[in-house]
Amino acid sequence: MIRKTAALTLLFLLGACSESVSPRAERVYYRGGGSASWGTVCALNPRGFLGLGKRGYVSVAHVTENGTPLIGPKDAVTVSDTLADWSFLGIDPMQLDAQDYPAMRAGMAVEIHGFPARDRDGEVVPGIAYLDDPMPPFWWIELHDSDEGVAAEGVIGGFSGSCVLDANGALVAVVHANGFSHIGGTTNTFAKVVPVREAILQAQGRAIAPVAQDTSATPIAPLPAYPDRAPVPAPAPIPAPVPVPAPAPIPDPVAPPAYVEVAPPYLDDGPVPVTTAPARTQDRAALLPDATEASARVAPPVHRPIIPAPRRAYRPRGIDCGQCI
Repeated sequence: MIRKTAALTLLFLLGACSESVSPRAERVYYRGGGSASWGTVCALNPRGFLGLGKRGYVSVAHVTENGTPLIGPKDAVTVSDTLADWSFLGIDPMQLDAQDYPAMRAGMAVEIHGFPARDRDGEVVPGIAYLDDPMPPFWWIELHDSDEGVAAEGVIGGFSGSCVLDANGALVAVVHANGFSHIGGTTNTFAKVVPVREAILQAQGRAIAPVAQDTSATPIAPLPAYPDRAPVPAPAPIPAPVPVPAPAPIPDPVAPPAYVEVAPPYLDDGPVPVTTAPARTQDRAALLPDATEASARVAPPVHRPIIPAPRRAYRPRGIDCGQCI
């Protein structure tokens, strides 16, 4: 009994000394349409005594667009942006003051508190704010592992919407995605986040003021947006249109040949003049000689008497010669 009590006491002390997930982070679980998804929403304001206080959450749009979670706060989405991937739940962002949330600065130490997929206890991943993304409002955070000598393994599935807190526990950003980049002097593992201050300014329709970089931090190399992907080649210039040549002129129609019709001479007819079909485009006189000249060259017919040969007498078979005439 004494051993069991000592073991329980040791576990309790170890648990008290270990990192715990911030109460700002709350797990959400969605299920429907044949799929399930996990995520995290972050309380905008710390709860007061007995959890009382002003409600309101911020997360990313690709998590909260799944509807009402089966597990987690049931607050409805008030406004969201799918392109910048931020979402506010249970509160009008016009009631928020962007200055209440710290601006991200390169080199500042942060921690990510959230719930990966099927994780009910939560995870705490330390990191360093690295550089802002060329596409606002996103930022990149270099991730580190809580155990020394072990490289960070990135933000795994279901960690979207997790809370990024600064050293004072103030909410700074929410997690959008993860990325891996081979950059010397880093863990090569990064998280892409949405700063809460910029999300509030965008929701209020105000311009995002540039944030001054921390010059005291160690200079760092720029972070490519997607370094593992080959650069997209520039599109080839569109060639100038080739002029279409003018169509060749259509030649004039050629006149069809003249057709000559010659009537055959008969013995009992006189000389027959030669007739021609009328030429369509040419003068028929240029094609044929005069009809009178043609008839003059025709030889007159020669009439010869035709004397039929005498028929031979024959004797029909089967007739008696006495009956012959």
